[in-house]
Amino acid sequence: MKRKYLLIFLILILGFVLRVWNTNYAPPGLNRDEAAIGYNAYSILRTGKDEYGKFLPLSFKSFGDWKLPFYIYLDVIPVKLFSLTPFSVRLPSIFLGTATILTVYFLVKELLRNKRKSDIIALLSAFFISISPWHIHFSRVAAEANVAVFFVVLGLYFFIKGIKTPIYLLYSSTSFGLSMYTYHGNHVFTPLLLLALFVYILKSHRGLKTVFMFILPVFLLGSVVFANTLLGADRTKISGLTPLSDVSLVYQKVALPRFDHTNPYSKLTLAYHNKITFLIGRFLQGYYMGFSPEFLFIKGGNNLQHNIPDFGNLYMWDAPFFLLGLFYILRDRLRWRYILLFWLLISPVAAAITKDAPHSARMIAFLPLPYILSAVGFLVLSKSIRKRVLQDIFLFGSGVLLIINFTFYLDRYFIHFPKLLEAQWGGGYKQLVEDVDSLSPRYKNIVIDNPDNSPYIYFLFYKRTDPKLYQKNVVRYPTDIEGFQNVKSFGGITYKKIDWADDLVIPNRLLISWVDSTPAGATGSAVLVTNKLLSHVEEKFGGRNFNLAVGDKVTSKILKTIRLKNGISQFYILDIERTPAALINK
Repeated sequence: MKRKYLLIFLILILGFVLRVWNTNYAPPGLNRDEAAIGYNAYSILRTGKDEYGKFLPLSFKSFGDWKLPFYIYLDVIPVKLFSLTPFSVRLPSIFLGTATILTVYFLVKELLRNKRKSDIIALLSAFFISISPWHIHFSRVAAEANVAVFFVVLGLYFFIKGIKTPIYLLYSSTSFGLSMYTYHGNHVFTPLLLLALFVYILKSHRGLKTVFMFILPVFLLGSVVFANTLLGADRTKISGLTPLSDVSLVYQKVALPRFDHTNPYSKLTLAYHNKITFLIGRFLQGYYMGFSPEFLFIKGGNNLQHNIPDFGNLYMWDAPFFLLGLFYILRDRLRWRYILLFWLLISPVAAAITKDAPHSARMIAFLPLPYILSAVGFLVLSKSIRKRVLQDIFLFGSGVLLIINFTFYLDRYFIHFPKLLEAQWGGGYKQLVEDVDSLSPRYKNIVIDNPDNSPYIYFLFYKRTDPKLYQKNVVRYPTDIEGFQNVKSFGGITYKKIDWADDLVIPNRLLISWVDSTPAGATGSAVLVTNKLLSHVEEKFGGRNFNLAVGDKVTSKILKTIRLKNGISQFYILDIERTPAALINK
């Protein structure tokens, strides 16, 4: 007994270290969603309002992507304790990611209650998820999807206990409800799983009181959150995730194929080529790709913030044991086999109905199922080998292969990932904020390119900007057709798409641009002010001439280049300076 507790304790320590060690280096920066989560938690802490000035919202508009509330409110605690830092923003995910390991252990114990070797399978399941590439990656960032996994696992654990002790069904229902306050993908996955659990309760001939105890909390919680999502403002986000939101793709896949027919508008042609058949085809394709070896074992999804280069979501080591485990639980008629099978089948649905499937975050509800099945497959296969010598060879060989997979992952994650994907993880922003802050007293105006990238959130985050000041003085662009809204100006900084033809002749300001989108001549230009140019400036800017006179020279030069860890240049800070005509002629 003491040995079992020692092992789970060591597994937890291992899992915690893998999730917390050196998080300031890997991931190689703070992505903009993390910065938004952190600053909105800071704003709630200081003012009780989000960045838009809305009091204690149940849906945070943020960039227009409408974040769910649980993670942000939970993050208020570490932000209060440790100030606004990348570590404080990630701490809830680190903590609950580690807690998931322990919850998996207890879940498997309940799933296999009264089964031989249940302790070993539970320990193996906890160990496998503790070293899981998928789970480690999302536990090291402020990932709402990762926290939702914890609540689903906890909800399943309480549900199984609640079959014998109904009071646990209240806890189960509440846990499932909280998952829907945490991540949008669980607005699909959790109700589907609840449907299966509800059917199980009915088939078990439980009384109305038991059914009521399970349904009431999740119904109340779900009603509130859906009223603020599916029926509320962020329905724009939901519609923007479907394949139909990609107008060019719909035209390519629906409209154009009709013209390959003799009569493009016949009933038969329209029956084959329409939005419904397009959606069904995209769903089936996305669903299949969620189970594809490429997504699971080779390279993961296409979102560079959800995967590391050249590595799958699961180890290749997991593949045979995962399949064997599924076979064994069906063959041996495990009591909960149909719930586990249904869990497996619905796990890709939330990703499959969106336009960018397969998607590692939206399919993370798959966890920890593959590790439970792998633990079952590994143990049953090892025990089926009768000769002790062969069994020892199997265990040794399997252990070596797992260690090789694991150490390759550590190499990819901690050595190569920070250098290869820093640009996609907000690399350079912290240094940029510090440099701009030190230079700003010398300039009347600062212009930052690409407002669509939401650079404003990094200035708010790293400067810990007073939320009251921001809420009062921010100027925003109108909401675009996709529902996103960008900041136009705040704190002496203007966020706009740089017009290089005009902005290089306006003196006494800083221009900040991405290196890869900066024209070659912009970093060292010299423009002589003529009557024609001066007239153009006055017409363009409503009569303002910015103290320019005919004969002046306006030059641009690089004050500083912000570089990434791999030495690649990320940002230019350009000084635009006027030299009066009188000084030029001397």
